[in-house]
Amino acid sequence: MPNLKTVMMAFILMFSFLFTACFDGLEESKGVLKTLLKGEPSEKNYEFSQQYFEEGKYEEALKFDIKQLEEDLKYYKDESAEIALDYNNIGLDYDELKNYKKALEYYIKAMKIDDITLESNSTERSTTYYNAAASFGALKRYDEALNYYFKALKIDNVGLGHYHDDVLAEYEEIAVIYEKTNKVKLAIEFLEKALELKEHVYGNEDERTYETRLKIKELEKKMN
Repeated sequence: MPNLKTVMMAFILMFSFLFTACFDGLEESKGVLKTLLKGEPSEKNYEFSQQYFEEGKYEEALKFDIKQLEEDLKYYKDESAEIALDYNNIGLDYDELKNYKKALEYYIKAMKIDDITLESNSTERSTTYYNAAASFGALKRYDEALNYYFKALKIDNVGLGHYHDDVLAEYEEIAVIYEKTNKVKLAIEFLEKALELKEHVYGNEDERTYETRLKIKELEKKMN
């Protein structure tokens, strides 16, 4: 008759074997990789989406951008730059359809991929940040909008240069958010940054420069 020690050792070995088998099975299931097609996907859907987007037919653009995503997922890893671009395009479609919550879902998907595939100072990141900020602003989630506008501005000021159009757009959008949240002094501060940029790029007499100067005066009256 086996003694107690022998029985316990047998039980431990059996449990260890079962645990190892289950763990290995779990690892195998986790390790199953999607089989990707070789070559490159067709970009016909993307071309159609761009055409419809330019024509203002955003529902049609969305339909083809989703088809392009489905096509690209057959060739690219789920966390690739190409898939992030598809997510961004779909987000833009939803933005134009005023479905801002849905747009944000796709911008956030894109940003998660960007965190893996892009450098922290990549201007491709700032594009997604800007798009997300606009959606947050449309939803009146102003703190989040400012957060992403500032993220975009930080990157673009270095990557694109201080006098780039994207930097100008960020100054102006930040000013809009500050005005909407009754932070007039800060709104003026960022409009003055935009004015300095416009004077440098367009000149003092340009209509765009003149409009910004008028807006600053309008806000200054609110301060008095």
